[in-house]
Amino acid sequence: MRFRAYVAEFGKLAASLSLALGGMNFAATPAAATVLGYSLNDYVGTGSTNLVSSPYGTVTLNDNGGPNVTVTVTLASGVGFINSGAGYPLTWDLSGAPNISVANITPGFSSVYSSTGSLHTGGAGYWDYAIACSVATCGHGGQSPYTGTLGFTVDNVTLADFVANSDSNYFSADVCLGISGGTCSGGITGVVVANLSFVTSTSNTDVPEPASVTILGAALGTIAFFRRRLRRA
Repeated sequence: MRFRAYVAEFGKLAASLSLALGGMNFAATPAAATVLGYSLNDYVGTGSTNLVSSPYGTVTLNDNGGPNVTVTVTLASGVGFINSGAGYPLTWDLSGAPNISVANITPGFSSVYSSTGSLHTGGAGYWDYAIACSVATCGHGGQSPYTGTLGFTVDNVTLADFVANSDSNYFSADVCLGISGGTCSGGITGVVVANLSFVTSTSNTDVPEPASVTILGAALGTIAFFRRRLRRA
């Protein structure tokens, strides 16, 4: 009798899950995430160097299907973020200069905000937003440049909100070009920028719906539980 009861319960569960998962096909349609890449191609500092060739790095924007944008800055080999006084590891503008919340920032970095566009970078103009780097992480002057990836997320914005500043630049970065022996003593320091002509790529990816994944996992776990009970019976 117990075996028959388990079989009956399993049949009811399978029917219920079939209806739920069938309906989930519509609800689980993945959100489309758009990824936009910019190339830090143009050195606007003073002097010149042949130690590193353009592009000096990339800035990637991923809207994650909304409602936020993840920013990732990856520098080329021989290039590192510094604190030279010429600028910041990254600067950008947003349409309307709204108040923003920055999350998941790389340790050692912090956000800076000025709604008046008073953040200046040498050769790249004025900006509303910037990411600053601690001396412990990026050194002082050309000492101990940071060569890792910089990443963070800006909440409640879209890709269309990222606009050029008054000098037609979308991003700028204060870097060392030509790191040698962990310092910039053999290279040159200054600001590199990305403008509209340096958009490198655009792509679309699918973002799974977390709720749908949770439902599917719970359903499969419940089926496995009843199968074990049936085998024991």
